[in-house]
Amino acid sequence: MRGIAALLPAAALAAAWPAAAAGPGNDPIAWLQRAAASARQTTYAGTVVHMSGDRASTTRITHLFYGGAEHEKIEALDGDRREIVRHNDEMQCFFPDAKTVRVDRRVTARFFPSLVAGPVQVIAENYRVKLGGVERVLGRDCQWIHLDPKDALRFAQRLCAEVDSGLLLRAKTLGPRQQVLEHFTFTDLRMGPQVSRGELKSTFHAQSKDWRRDNESTAEARQVPTGWAVGEAPPGFRLVSEMQRKLPNRAKPVSHLVYSDGLATMSVFVEPLNSGQRADEAANEDGALSVFVRPMGDHLVTVLGEVPTAAVQQAGRSVSRQPAAR
Repeated sequence: MRGIAALLPAAALAAAWPAAAAGPGNDPIAWLQRAAASARQTTYAGTVVHMSGDRASTTRITHLFYGGAEHEKIEALDGDRREIVRHNDEMQCFFPDAKTVRVDRRVTARFFPSLVAGPVQVIAENYRVKLGGVERVLGRDCQWIHLDPKDALRFAQRLCAEVDSGLLLRAKTLGPRQQVLEHFTFTDLRMGPQVSRGELKSTFHAQSKDWRRDNESTAEARQVPTGWAVGEAPPGFRLVSEMQRKLPNRAKPVSHLVYSDGLATMSVFVEPLNSGQRADEAANEDGALSVFVRPMGDHLVTVLGEVPTAAVQQAGRSVSRQPAAR
């Protein structure tokens, strides 16, 4: 492989590095908007540690923005070997231990540091947004943005945006007693021209030519009305995606609805109960993730999201058939 040929020309990298813009000053909404744009439009590479409860995981992320598109590689550094190479919403997922490449489509954009997915004005309707202090992170000044929920159906968020670029360097999800439920942080970071296009190539590209290729996720996922609706989604949560999709170990396609308030997301799955299968209503909260399961006639409803248990229960108990359009 000719490594030099894989590098972006300096001019192209310069184009991918956002020009300095007027700072957001003391406006917390402007800081939030800047963080959302920077996660998509900044070129960066680094190692991210994610902590949830008593578990920790480490990933290496490489993200370039050029030609008006996002290009990204995410490598798991702990546990089973796996890697994702993404072009906008199209993803190739490499599983070397199973010698499989799965082609899929990104359903939600919530991958650190891309945590702000919705219009910031909508987010401000459900969170009190204000600025915190400035902290040094990896030798860079980082502005904390505080988002405190206006109800008990979402968690507080703390986002730390690098002063020069707006890129999030740290993020915390806080529980009702201000305890840290989830924590993301870069432990090393390179930005702009320090990152080359050659770093996007999959580690497993050459050997994967002989692997099994799984295209079912893309072939079966269809953005169509599912016939199901959540009658009482928590305030501020809007339907952002609705599809029928093929999931592993499922004989039939599953209805998948995604709701978001711009920060937190909830996924609602509705699937047929297998003949003779029994299910009891159950709820569980693990770190910032809550899961609620309930049988509904001959179907099973599963709701999971980065919200308190009360939110997934409210959504799950209000799932019903949507009246057919006349």
